[in-house]
Amino acid sequence: ELAVSELPGVPGGVFNVRDDRTTKNGKFYDRYIVVSFADATLVLSVGETVEEMGKESGFLTSDPTLACSALGNGDKDGGIVQVCPGGVRHIRRVNNQVNVSQWSVPGIKKIECASANESQILIALAGGELIYFEL
Repeated sequence: ELAVSELPGVPGGVFNVRDDRTTKNGKFYDRYIVVSFADATLVLSVGETVEEMGKESGFLTSDPTLACSALGNGDKDGGIVQVCPGGVRHIRRVNNQVNVSQWSVPGIKKIECASANESQILIALAGGELIYFEL
């Protein structure tokens, strides 16, 4: 048991996200735990201790997270993708700086649900439209 903490509400989703730069004995380990709530996201950094991350993490914390995953296949840091109702965020660390790119949903539509893995992102918009991204 590494940490025990009360949550500020009932989570709608929990995502573990590896960091391709964090290896031990050639294995990749999870770097973040992303906890989604109805109107916010909590990002926890996992290491020797578990610490709450703020906006410096690059994650959007003011909206729920619908999907979250590390991108890339382990030989290169592809960053992290976070899907929220308003769009898709690509979070990368370049020279110890957080670089965030965002694709926003066109018009007034919102993302209803999403799925992501290390090379693909699939989102479903309100109204039944599917959008597929590939790395």
